Amino acid sequence: MRRTGSGRRGSARTWARRRRALPLLALLALPACGLLGGGRAPAVPVNPADDLRIRREVEARLAAEPSLRSGQLRAEVKGSTVSLYGNVVGLGALQCAMTNAGLVSGVTNVIDFMVLQNGPRDVRCLAPRTVRSASADSAAPTTATVPRP
Repeated sequence: MRRTGSGRRGSARTWARRRRALPLLALLALPACGLLGGGRAPAVPVNPADDLRIRREVEARLAAEPSLRSGQLRAEVKGSTVSLYGNVVGLGALQCAMTNAGLVSGVTNVIDFMVLQNGPRDVRCLAPRTVRSASADSAAPTTATVPRP
């Protein structure tokens, strides 16, 4: 009398089948992760009026900066995220533009799509030292510096 599935041979076959089925089960379970949110943050509701206000304020700040060439930078805003486009001369000017955009009320993220040209590492930037600070020394112009590698 012979029993199936018992003994060493049956046990080895069972494990072999399970090992083959495991990747298939993982592949089938992967799309279910998307139903759980996929690790993404909830979408920020887009308010066109806020985006327009933010864009105007960012462009006004960039135009007021003497270290940035007037008309060389363009800002786009979607859902409180500012994207900067254009040409800047030097790392200091790039950092100054990013800082100015980030200081506008309502901005949650600044994305750099700027083209960097050779230029000075340090520039005089009118952006305050700290974000939204009421102290008198925070309104003083700063020098934007980029650490050396």
